[in-house]
Amino acid sequence: MKMKLLSVLVIGILMLPLTALAQPDVKISIKAKKEMTVVKNGKTLKKLVVANNFIPGDIIVYTINYNNAGTETATNAVIDDPIPEGTKYLPGSATGEGSDITFSIDKGKSYLKPSYLFYEVSAGNGKTEKKMATPDEYTNIRWTISSIPPGGKGEATFRVKVN
Repeated sequence: MKMKLLSVLVIGILMLPLTALAQPDVKISIKAKKEMTVVKNGKTLKKLVVANNFIPGDIIVYTINYNNAGTETATNAVIDDPIPEGTKYLPGSATGEGSDITFSIDKGKSYLKPSYLFYEVSAGNGKTEKKMATPDEYTNIRWTISSIPPGGKGEATFRVKVN
């Protein structure tokens, strides 16, 4: 009788870690491509090429690919990405299907929708004045993806202009 009870306990203990391992596992990768204007058969087209070097005025498209390699759905998965130094975010260029996109003007300490991004400046008379942040002042972008099922994948993108 004791032998059977012991084997049940061992099996039960061995099975516990398996259920504890069932979890989301979101992996991300990022690629930068430069937007080039080319003329082909008399038509002007925009083309994306792998970006190695950048010069002022270049438009860079960042693509963040994500996938859930885990065994459970990832809910409210967050991707935070700083806007690269020496560049400025191009308004309205952040995309991400099924995600809520917010921005930071304080290097990622807080995130809000653009219409709520304000900061205070001294008015010179001892008072402060509230100003709405412009896309040039954005420091980070955050995508909150409501649900990524096991095996699910997607992408988020944004564009910047090199200063």
